[in-house]
Amino acid sequence: MVFPDLLIQIAWVIVIARCGYRAVNLMNSSRKPWFEILFYISVVLISLSFLLAF
Repeated sequence: MVFPDLLIQIAWVIVIARCGYRAVNLMNSSRKPWFEILFYISVVLISLSFLLAF
């Protein structure tokens, strides 16, 4: 089925955009919570690998 695949791809793009946005905002703060920044970056990388393998 094409429709569920498209929804899943859109969901991965939303996850990537949200985590990337959050990581950039955290990097611009004066106090950098590195563990959270690394977490969001790792979610982006894992999401990209799932999206590209789809």
